[in-house]
Amino acid sequence: MNTYPLEIDTRQSINTRLKHLGWILEGENPNCNVFQERAKTVEQARLLQGKRPDYILYQSNTDKPIAIIEAKRPGIDLDQGLQQSIEYANLLSAPLAFACNKTFAIAQHIPQGYPLKIDGEEIQDFIDELTAIRFIQEGSEIVSTPLGMSVTHDGLIKTYEDANNILRKEGLREGYERFSTFSEILFLKFIDESERLRNLIGKRYCWSEFQSYPDEQLLDYITDTVWKKLQAEFGEIFNNQFAIQTPSNLKSIVERISTINLTSIDSDIKGDAFEYFLKSVTNGVKDLGEYFTPRHIVRLILRILKPKYGETIYDPFCGTGGFLLEAFKYLSSQTDTSHKDIAETLKQNTIFGRELTSTARIAKMNMILFGDGHNNIEKMDSLEKPIEEKYDIVMSNIPYSQETEAGHHYPIPTSSSKQDGDLVCIQHIWKALKPEGRAAIIVPETFLYKGGKIKKVRELIAKQVSELSIISLPRGVFMPYTPEKTNILYFKKGDNHFKNCFFFAIHNDGFELNAKRKPIVGNSDITKCLSVWDDFKEIEGVSTLQSREKIRENNWNLRPYFYMEDIPEVQGEGVYLGDGIVTEIVEWVYPNDSPNQEFSMLEISKNGVFLKDPLLGSEATQKYKLAQSGDIVYNPHRVNIGSIGVVPNHVNEALVSPAYVVIRSQDTLKYNPNYLVSVLKHPRYLKVIMNYCLGATRASLPFSELARIKIPKPSVNEVDLITSMEKKKQEAMKLQKEADVEINQIAENYIKYTTGEN
Repeated sequence: MNTYPLEIDTRQSINTRLKHLGWILEGENPNCNVFQERAKTVEQARLLQGKRPDYILYQSNTDKPIAIIEAKRPGIDLDQGLQQSIEYANLLSAPLAFACNKTFAIAQHIPQGYPLKIDGEEIQDFIDELTAIRFIQEGSEIVSTPLGMSVTHDGLIKTYEDANNILRKEGLREGYERFSTFSEILFLKFIDESERLRNLIGKRYCWSEFQSYPDEQLLDYITDTVWKKLQAEFGEIFNNQFAIQTPSNLKSIVERISTINLTSIDSDIKGDAFEYFLKSVTNGVKDLGEYFTPRHIVRLILRILKPKYGETIYDPFCGTGGFLLEAFKYLSSQTDTSHKDIAETLKQNTIFGRELTSTARIAKMNMILFGDGHNNIEKMDSLEKPIEEKYDIVMSNIPYSQETEAGHHYPIPTSSSKQDGDLVCIQHIWKALKPEGRAAIIVPETFLYKGGKIKKVRELIAKQVSELSIISLPRGVFMPYTPEKTNILYFKKGDNHFKNCFFFAIHNDGFELNAKRKPIVGNSDITKCLSVWDDFKEIEGVSTLQSREKIRENNWNLRPYFYMEDIPEVQGEGVYLGDGIVTEIVEWVYPNDSPNQEFSMLEISKNGVFLKDPLLGSEATQKYKLAQSGDIVYNPHRVNIGSIGVVPNHVNEALVSPAYVVIRSQDTLKYNPNYLVSVLKHPRYLKVIMNYCLGATRASLPFSELARIKIPKPSVNEVDLITSMEKKKQEAMKLQKEADVEINQIAENYIKYTTGEN
């Protein structure tokens, strides 16, 4: 068993990362703006009262402290480190505080008391001086909008939409065709804005040279001159014919993009600007391109895997290269790339990817823009060509529901069904890993608990790993593209069987879980997850450590909330619904057996239970469930938004959809059905229900999961009060019913009188 890294390892890592960001650590340098374990001035040393912050960062050419960094070895609570950093910062009036282990950093804007965020995402590493000053001036949240951009965010999206419409007018009907062509045009713009690439291909081939050419000359120059140069430099990426053939269309797009500076990102985010803007292009419009794995999720995975220089990293389903790009950035920041051999290893022998579609070209462009590493990205069907124990690390978001005929290549053969395609993807990753290799992949929720072939693949992995962990991601993390419920599956190959599996549930990833995905104020659960990851700290309702024996006894079920409970804080005693409080009622009715009978029908929504138009038996096409007055009925697919209610007392028998769940209180005096429904519709309990829901694409709460929910047990006095209220309610309903009869009679008499029927 390896020992924990020492704090000195963390400091060495911090030094490398700060140098990459342009901070000057050498004390003999007159421009030094990072002081370690000492203050810059005698007065500041006096203010510290003998305390020695690990790092004090200063604004260049001043004595003004702007940030404090405290270094901790992995396994130490970073929240404590951050509080220590804040204490030192307050003594020196420094507005920013950081705490860091070798894996990641957390930071706080001290005057506002909030974490530092860029584009709504909590930073997980250090920042350059310019970004630090922006945080000080603008507050705890900034956006990485390119400098020189003369349009608003909405204006930028409008520019892309205009370009998309022009490409459609060009005759590019398929979304990917337009996406790919637009990527090529953006790449030309990026070349012009990158000094490294501009010097590589020569100024005469750059955007600033040809952007002002007239329509026909512009098209001729790009297709006959620029395109040939790009083919010579980057080979197969530009072997295709330039898709735009109408000079005026090309000129219109060039004019729109020329006003935007794409790479002058005023933050530490530069290399992935290409994908940042392509993401804005798609913006949830599936027709335009690919699904994007949110970058904060990719970075979470990176910090779990902790790749090291010299290790090989593979993504067999790399799409536009998001995982590989972040891995390349991460390793570049952790190593001294001033050494030629190190830089060459990173560029040529570290990053490997495959992609089935032509999106592989875009992945290559992405890597070129950042600093290279594109040579090992291939356009091919990964599943048709298994790899045997070749890579140290695999990180990927598998393409869900992909049909494949390649199942026969793998240990557990599969059919060509969509569900089986997921299993082939996971087996491909398993085979590609070296012994002792590590993987972190995003998988659908159903992979964690379903039986059949899914269970066999899950068991194949669980039986041959030395480390195993699951991170549950919130439903909605991939919005606006898909509501799919997903998890991060982490494992390390090894003959030494894992002793315990660590489960962590992320409920708040820092963004709203809807189509807009706006940032949320405050800390996300990602920071908490990384903080407890190394020592596997258990937090009630959030994380748990379960033995291999227990997981094996449960058929290798890996669903986090199979082992964890979400129990809200309540007054008094709690009781589980499944402990004799309610029972499921399944009584089938076949209306076709009584073709002339009319059946009462119920509909359930978040507003309650309502009578629908009656159903004539002969018109029925299926069987239904029977519900009695006082029964509780819920829609298992929508109960998480409150689609649950009590069958009214005036409805003796009624039919409900066969998909609904009917339950009945075993003791209506102690557990009044309306009380139970009120509890389950409470916002806190809707969160509990969401945690217990099964299913990947569509949430569903079967009765077996409902039975696990723990609710407040009413006291004797409260039971009496509920009974009294229920009695008054029934009396009021009786009066209302009598009043309705009287009103209807008056109306009927009036109608007869006015029509002369009286």
